[in-house]
Amino acid sequence: MASDNKGELIDSILSNADRLFRTMLPTVPKALLALDATMPQLKIMLLLYFNGPMRMSVIAGELDITLPTATSLVDKLFDKGFVSRENQAKDRRVVICQLSSEGNKAISNIWQSFRVNCETLLAEVDISHLKTFSKIMNAMLNSDYVKRCGTQSAIKG
Repeated sequence: MASDNKGELIDSILSNADRLFRTMLPTVPKALLALDATMPQLKIMLLLYFNGPMRMSVIAGELDITLPTATSLVDKLFDKGFVSRENQAKDRRVVICQLSSEGNKAISNIWQSFRVNCETLLAEVDISHLKTFSKIMNAMLNSDYVKRCGTQSAIKG
């Protein structure tokens, strides 16, 4: 039976989320496994996917890496056709990076694969539970925490 203790309920929910994640792990999208990018490169691609064009210095700051490290990672992504970069006319030291159409397609394919897996899972849940889950998701999306996160990057670490 479910506890009335908020902390215990949160622990139970997180434990179930861990179990679900581990159970669903074999369904990691082939698009992600086939992507020719390291984890730091993938983080940069995700930053650019969610935030749009960014200065190289901002990418470095968001990922808590040095500017030369960020430049090296972006150079490799550029060579693979995933990122484009442009120097600003007013100050050639400023480099703006953005996903190329190929990079956008790669991340979109990964995102779509996760969405399809979630849709398949949710299709097996009865309507009353879906309604409850929808209410919970809306409550979470309207929380102060999510509002604060919306003003910050969520890709660090």
